[in-house]
Amino acid sequence: MIPAGAGLPRHVPRGVRPALEELLALRRHGAAMRRLLALDAVRREGTRAGAFRNQGMDYAESRPYSAGDDVRRIDWRVTARTGRAHTKIFRPERGGDVVCLVDQRAPMRFGTRAAFKSVVAAHVAALAGWAAAAGGERFGAHISGARTRHVPLGAAEGAAAALCAALADASPFGPALAAQEPGEEETLERLAALAAAEGPIGTRFVLVSDLAEPEETLERAAQSLRARGELVFVCVRDPLELRLPPPARYPLTDGRERLVLDTASADVRAAHARALQAQRARLQRLAAHPGTRCLALCAGEDLFSMRAAA
Repeated sequence: MIPAGAGLPRHVPRGVRPALEELLALRRHGAAMRRLLALDAVRREGTRAGAFRNQGMDYAESRPYSAGDDVRRIDWRVTARTGRAHTKIFRPERGGDVVCLVDQRAPMRFGTRAAFKSVVAAHVAALAGWAAAAGGERFGAHISGARTRHVPLGAAEGAAAALCAALADASPFGPALAAQEPGEEETLERLAALAAAEGPIGTRFVLVSDLAEPEETLERAAQSLRARGELVFVCVRDPLELRLPPPARYPLTDGRERLVLDTASADVRAAHARALQAQRARLQRLAAHPGTRCLALCAGEDLFSMRAAA
């Protein structure tokens, strides 16, 4: 977590739908978001960089082989000397492109304080684009929702503005954006595969979601992205998902159906505690992989207070 007084701005998203003017206004905070996402940091040692060799990568060292490492990176010389499989680690000479994957599916359109999770995610995604612009890099984005929306990799200024428009506009998109026909909402795994196929070696991926999908699905998505570069998860949650309100019966609705959350029920409170513990453990396991970071943010909080997931 960035320490207090580090000179970061404050911004708390609000509402049930992102406003274009608010997303565009975040441009002035691009440099601050760049620091928060550590886009200028040297690649972590575990980045899956075997395929990066001869593409701007410098050999750093070798470490013991871990399950899932690219077999093309095996250091046969060290392996033969030690009798234990080792993997070569490479560091990129410079930063690559930035690609954001942002979850705007139906479960993200939920909120009990300040803003829907989808609105918070939209603001984070816009900031990722402006962060790329602050570094003079290329930027691209993929939006998962009723339609899969795609902002092609290009100069970050224009691409970030296109992403803002896509996030704020639920109507059909212009020629700059490719959209599939309405239908079943795209999975994060499929979205990650699309992004990985487009992103060149060394791309830095930012995936913004509530990460509520099964761990196996998230891990497959992460593998696709880590194979091309580094990955930052930004987990957006609602306060209700972290702490139940005082015991009572609370009506909830999605605009079509209604239900009652009975927090006086011991079974409900126990199930909530188990779910929260399981999610925390899942995020920690995802972040434990080399080349991966996991940040967390709660709706109603200052965006720049996002911290390592725990």
